[in-house]
Amino acid sequence: MRRAFVRLVVGLMGLVSGLAAPACSRHSAALDAVAPPAVAAPDAGATASPHPGPTFDDLEPDTSDGRPDAGTVRIRLVADPRRQAHVFWGRKDLGVAPLEIVRPRGSAPLDLTVLAPECLPLHTRAFTDRDDTLSLRLYSERDASGLPGYSAPPPSASGGGKPRRQF
Repeated sequence: MRRAFVRLVVGLMGLVSGLAAPACSRHSAALDAVAPPAVAAPDAGATASPHPGPTFDDLEPDTSDGRPDAGTVRIRLVADPRRQAHVFWGRKDLGVAPLEIVRPRGSAPLDLTVLAPECLPLHTRAFTDRDDTLSLRLYSERDASGLPGYSAPPPSASGGGKPRRQF
């Protein structure tokens, strides 16, 4: 895409300079009378063609930026290793943080859930348009009481409720 844009700009600059040069010169008529422009004899095999317009191949994004892994992104998830935080993508357990995920560049974003013992679940989204590092901060229920918008779950009468996922 960048090459197509450069070709387009260079072609437009040549066109503008060719049209503007005679109009901008104060003595263009005097110069034309003194020295006629030299015209080269055209070759029989060569045909004069205007600058070609961009093709559809030029409009495709350039994925080769010199790296061998240009088609993938690396997403690093960093968390305290003592927490034993499991990272889930849907039902798939990706492992214990800190970890690194390698995905195709430009694929769909990853909706991740991070679960650790005695911590609240963390939901986050990782995008696949560039390499990225996510620092995961996990809170216990006691620490979360100071967070804006957090309210403790109401105590249930039976003490049961939905059990938390065990590791």
